[in-house]
Amino acid sequence: MINVFLARQPIFSRSQDVFAYEIFYRSGYTNHYIGTDPDKASSQVILSTFQFLGLESITAGKPAFINFSDNLLKEGVATLFPKEHLVVEILESVELDEQILEKCRQLKVAGYTIVLDDFVYRPEHLPLLDLADIVKIDFMASDRQQLENDLSELRGRDVTLLAEKVETWDDFRCALDLGFDLFQGYFFSRPELIASKEITPLQLNYLALVAELNEPELNFDELASIVSQDLSFTYSLLRLVNSAAYARRHYISSVKHALVILGERELKKWVALMALQRMSTSRPEGPISTSLVRARFIELLAQHTEWSHRKDELYLGGLFSLLDVLLQRPLVDILDELQLAPDINEMLLRGTGNCGDLWSLMLAYERGDWDSVESWAFRLGMESASITQAYVEAIQWAP
Repeated sequence: MINVFLARQPIFSRSQDVFAYEIFYRSGYTNHYIGTDPDKASSQVILSTFQFLGLESITAGKPAFINFSDNLLKEGVATLFPKEHLVVEILESVELDEQILEKCRQLKVAGYTIVLDDFVYRPEHLPLLDLADIVKIDFMASDRQQLENDLSELRGRDVTLLAEKVETWDDFRCALDLGFDLFQGYFFSRPELIASKEITPLQLNYLALVAELNEPELNFDELASIVSQDLSFTYSLLRLVNSAAYARRHYISSVKHALVILGERELKKWVALMALQRMSTSRPEGPISTSLVRARFIELLAQHTEWSHRKDELYLGGLFSLLDVLLQRPLVDILDELQLAPDINEMLLRGTGNCGDLWSLMLAYERGDWDSVESWAFRLGMESASITQAYVEAIQWAP
C-alpha cells in the first residue's frame, strides 16, 4: 500500500457555487522520489488512491481536475476513470508531440473534458488549444497586461476561462470583469470588505444557543427554551433522537427530554452544525463545505495527538473558522459572543497557542502545501497514512 497525501481545492462558478474540485496528491512522505520513473509512481498513486476510494466520493459527485504529465497521457491512464467524474488537466510542462496530440484527440472524441494548466499564449500551443474545453490562467503570476494579451488570443474561441490563485475579493471581482467563468483559490476564506452588516435577531439566537452550550454546566431548561422557538431546530432534533442510533423505550415528552437523550457531546455537535447551516443560508456553499470538512478533519487528527481529550472543542473550532466569511463580521467579535476556550480563540485568530501546530497542519494539508504538512506532522509525531485517512474520512463525512 502506497502512503499518499491527498487533498482537494474547490473550483467555483461565477455565482460562487462549487463547480468542481482539483485533486492534489503526492506519494510517500518525502519530497524526493526514490526510483527511476516518477511517472510510474504517480500512476500508482492515482490508481491505488482514486480507484480504491472512488472519485465521486472524494469530490461529492463533482468533477475532479487531475494533473496529467506527458507519460501519464501516453499511457492512457485517464480512460480508467469515467468521463463524468474526471477532468484531464494537462500540465504546462507537457512537451507537445504528435503522440500527445493524438491521445488528446482520442480523449476529446471519447467525451472527456480537457483543461490547459497555467496557460500562456504561444503559437506552438495552437493545436492543443483547439482541443481544450477549459483554459486555466495563473492570476497571481500574470500582470494585467499579460492577462489582457492572453485573453485577447482566447476570446472568440469556444473555451471556458478559469482564473487560478484568486486569493482576494479584489482578485475575484477583477477576474469577473475580465470575463472569467470559473475561479480557483481561497478568495472566500476572508470576509469581503464591505460596509458592516448588522447580525439579524435570528442569527443572534443561534449564537446564544452555541454560547449556552459552552457554559461549564449545561442548563437544559434554557437550551430547550431556545430550541423550542425555532421550528426547524425542533424538527431536526426530534428526527435525530428518533433515528435508529437512539433506541428508546418511551415516547419523547418534550424538547428538553429530547436534548437529554441526545447527550452533551452529541448535542454540542448537532447544535453547532444546525446553527452554522441556518446562519449561512444566503452564502455560497464553498465556505460551508470547507467548515464542515475542517471540523471533522481536525477532530480526527486530534485523536492521534496529545490533544485527543480536546477533540470536541477542536471540532467546534473548525466548524466556526469561517464564520467571519459567512456573517461578514470580524471573527474576533463573533468569538466574543461564542465563548469558546481562550486557546481555541487564539488558534482561530492567530494560528498559535496550545493547538496551533495541529491547526497549522490542517491548513497546510487543505492547501496541498506538502512541505509544510511534513514539517508539522513531524513535530506532532504523525504518519502520512493517518493524516490522509483522516482527510478522506472528513470529506466523505461532510454533506
